[in-house]
Amino acid sequence: MSLEPIIQTYHQTLCSPLPSSPSFVFHLTRLVDTLMIWVGTGSPSDSSESVIVSEKKIASDWAVAMPSRGNIPVTATPIYRASASDYALPMSQRLARKFPNNQIQLSLSLPSSLTSQSGPNLDPYASKLLLIMEKKLGTWLSEVIESEKPAAVA
Repeated sequence: MSLEPIIQTYHQTLCSPLPSSPSFVFHLTRLVDTLMIWVGTGSPSDSSESVIVSEKKIASDWAVAMPSRGNIPVTATPIYRASASDYALPMSQRLARKFPNNQIQLSLSLPSSLTSQSGPNLDPYASKLLLIMEKKLGTWLSEVIESEKPAAVA
């Protein structure tokens, strides 16, 4: 039995789901029973090769969620919030339900056009974009976790 830490990193880009909307960039640092996820945005793009990440903030909206154990439901706490919006907390809870063997640390670095509750900066498609992003993130995480499983012996 090795005591060496097992740390793996993965990256994925989700091209602009809607015209003139930002692309999303996912970064996963995989530890033993922990998924450390960073989500940022990049320039609108049709190709994953040419996405330029706009801002790289690790703690713009950051939350940690622990999976449920027995009768104890998923618990989560915000670690840092840069604004009144709190998207990382409920999203981390949903991810902890989807991946029950992992602690979820989720940091979102999203522009105010997607996280504003109201005002002139609000993107009219913000809620749709965030929903698409969360679904694609969940699918990508499932693929990463599945790819790490050892191949079945025939």
